[in-house]
Amino acid sequence: MAEHHEIVIIGAGLAGLVAARDLLRAGREVIVVEARNRVGGRTWSVPFDAAGCLVDLGAEWLAPEHHTTVVKELQAYSLCLEASAAQPTSAEAAPLMPVGDVRQWLDQLSTAANAIDVSAPDWYMGGSSLDCPVTQCLRDMNVPPECTDAFLAHSFALQGGHPDEYSMLNLLHEFAAFGGIEQAFSAAEYRVAGGAQALAQAVAFELGNSIRLDWEVQRIRHDESGVVVEGPCGSLSAELAIVAMPVNVLSDIRLELSLPAEARAVIASGHAGRAAKGWAAATLPHPLQSVGWPDAIEVYSRRGSRSDAICTFGAAIPDHGAALERGWSALNQRHPDVRLLGAFLSHDWVQDPFARGTWLSMAPGQATGIHALSNMPPPCLFAGGDLSRGWYGWMEGAVTSGQDAALRAHAFLKSGALIPATA
Repeated sequence: MAEHHEIVIIGAGLAGLVAARDLLRAGREVIVVEARNRVGGRTWSVPFDAAGCLVDLGAEWLAPEHHTTVVKELQAYSLCLEASAAQPTSAEAAPLMPVGDVRQWLDQLSTAANAIDVSAPDWYMGGSSLDCPVTQCLRDMNVPPECTDAFLAHSFALQGGHPDEYSMLNLLHEFAAFGGIEQAFSAAEYRVAGGAQALAQAVAFELGNSIRLDWEVQRIRHDESGVVVEGPCGSLSAELAIVAMPVNVLSDIRLELSLPAEARAVIASGHAGRAAKGWAAATLPHPLQSVGWPDAIEVYSRRGSRSDAICTFGAAIPDHGAALERGWSALNQRHPDVRLLGAFLSHDWVQDPFARGTWLSMAPGQATGIHALSNMPPPCLFAGGDLSRGWYGWMEGAVTSGQDAALRAHAFLKSGALIPATA
């Protein structure tokens, strides 16, 4: 017989934790189940002993001017931000934007981005001509290949996927959210002092024994009693469920729910986010921050008590390990005065069974399905950074999506109200 609760939340990433906290504060009875042995999802802060500092293996950066909800959450738990240790110099960074005649294509993209209302549920309507892979879009606009490297490098920082695979429409949404292309490429970046996972841990502490770790979900079904969640640890039934899992994991779950065809298509195919992020202990002449293409796309450093720690990103093609090998080689060519000390640390999120990818990067044709999934009515709601309308893939999106799911869940249980997703 299934153990019964008022609300079951699946996933103890930021979205699930914030939703649970808000519902508990509203007087609801909540249980959170998490397949991992820790909270935080794709935020994971760990000691890098070789360098003598804490590093983030997953989500790390936020832009306080734009990500105001996360900033408020951090302040509520007395968590602080710290700025990047270095700013790119002309010798280290690819030019931010092309100049001269080739700017015409950027102006076209800016016009298209300015037409997007990121707060609208159907923000993607009217953009079908640009809902194609980024590289294809640039070819169709007759952009010379030699003009695209800086654009692709800065875009990777937003999308975390290969431009052959993610949609220009999704990238335009990012530009619109930041207020323009140059603003998106140059927004001030800060990390959470003590690691990005610190916010998840602070919220989890408030939840106490409402969280069950090592509780994997294999099946979610809807019956006359509400929602039933099943896994190796047993069965839970609830009047309402919030599924706060990465989109790319949902295909591993038996979802015996009534889902729109567009939502099922996204679940079946998965999004295109697959960034490889790695840290190395190193000796540096000064703090570094640079971009390049196609390898060591982002490079930045932080100071540890034993050495510096330097981070590099690349597209995980053909896999995580190969991308990082190329990245370290490209980093040595770009920064020959950097000496790697032979200690490395990373996590393969693409192969991680509870992530199956990094942050959301929509493939062409997925915007409708993502919205359909985020807008599912009770008794089974979906939430998470992958589904946030305003800030897909960001910690800001995870928090606002969790808050919105809690509001929708509470309204339904209180009065039967069916409120559409707004965040």
